[in-house]
Amino acid sequence: MELLQHYVGKYVPNKLECAMNRAVFAGVCCALILGSISHSFAQVTPSSAPKDFVVATVNGQNIMESEISGFYNTLPPQYRQIPYAQIRNQLVERLIDQILVASAAKKQGLDKEPAHQQRLSSIERSLLNEAYMSQIMKAEVTDTKVRDAYLKSIALQPKREEVRARHILVKTKAEAEAIIAQLKKGADFIKLAKEKSTGPSGKNGGDLGFFGPGQMVPPFSKAAFALDKGQITETPVKTQFGFHVIKVEDRRVSGAANFEQASEKIRAEMQEKAFDKAIGKLRSEAKIKMKGGVSKIQPVR
Repeated sequence: MELLQHYVGKYVPNKLECAMNRAVFAGVCCALILGSISHSFAQVTPSSAPKDFVVATVNGQNIMESEISGFYNTLPPQYRQIPYAQIRNQLVERLIDQILVASAAKKQGLDKEPAHQQRLSSIERSLLNEAYMSQIMKAEVTDTKVRDAYLKSIALQPKREEVRARHILVKTKAEAEAIIAQLKKGADFIKLAKEKSTGPSGKNGGDLGFFGPGQMVPPFSKAAFALDKGQITETPVKTQFGFHVIKVEDRRVSGAANFEQASEKIRAEMQEKAFDKAIGKLRSEAKIKMKGGVSKIQPVR
């Protein structure tokens, strides 16, 4: 709790203060531009927040309940583990300090200095970018759309057989045949792989993990899938890499990933597409002229 008091307590420019969540700092700086701190946290107020009301007034400027709950949401995760009601008063005090410091800065004309104006403008753009894109994502990437995408693609993927194999890779057929002879006499496959294999998997006992049909070069894949669990190739398998001695450790049938496993990846892909679509539309409607020796390039994120 003592650490939290440093974080949300009186204004002291120490290392912890400098590490203040960027969203909080951005909100205060944006308030200098917009003239009211009440706008700063509007986008982060939780949907479960109570009806908004005035919590305190500082030199005629209101602090709203939505700002306090918004401030809470911008705290690092370790602080949000503390119940909101338990630290609400400290958050109010912290916001009062921020308003007073911001007002003092304005009285000194700091908000009018070119360097600060440029930085404030950049922060305002960043906040508006975040708010706009959040709105886009909320409309384009819904839970329903994520589940529909899962049902249309991943859930329909057919089951496939996979094998887990080890191999020992050597340069010549004679070397491979000698290894097969040793294995037939009871030699340990993993030990031989570590000692003799020239492939990168040799240090791991030749373990290639599970793989499906078509994931390996055709001769290797065909030989591996022809083996039963625990079986070793009777003759060397030739590929462009050399000669292989293969052992199948396990076999399984792999189905489609369940929704919980796949949803995060699907959501990320949908967000990326929504972002690209939104940016593409804005660019197509804009008049952009490159100056200062900058040539037109493909948009980047």
